[in-house]
Amino acid sequence: MKNLLAVTGIILLICIVVTSTYSSDNANAAPEQLSSEPQISQISSEQSDVSYYVLSVYEKKVAAFENGKNIPFYISDVYVNTLPTADIELLEKGIYVNDKKALKRLIEDYCS
Repeated sequence: MKNLLAVTGIILLICIVVTSTYSSDNANAAPEQLSSEPQISQISSEQSDVSYYVLSVYEKKVAAFENGKNIPFYISDVYVNTLPTADIELLEKGIYVNDKKALKRLIEDYCS
């Protein structure tokens, strides 16, 4: 009986050590590693070949598109249904801008 109790205790201790090691590795991971979504700070203001940007809705979230593409290059964490009705209507139609600076301002307005 004592041997069984000792073996069980050792197994439990090993499980605790392994679990705590795994948990601390994930806690120390950089936020970029945990999320594949681009951050607003990653939207560069440099000139590019893009002629226009559209702030619109993608999978019920505020998102930014380039040149009328169907897949956004930026998806925010903001669900559209949390915004005022007038803003939802504008986003559903799409808000067009000509440069990244204007796009960043729009994203900050809608997502902060």
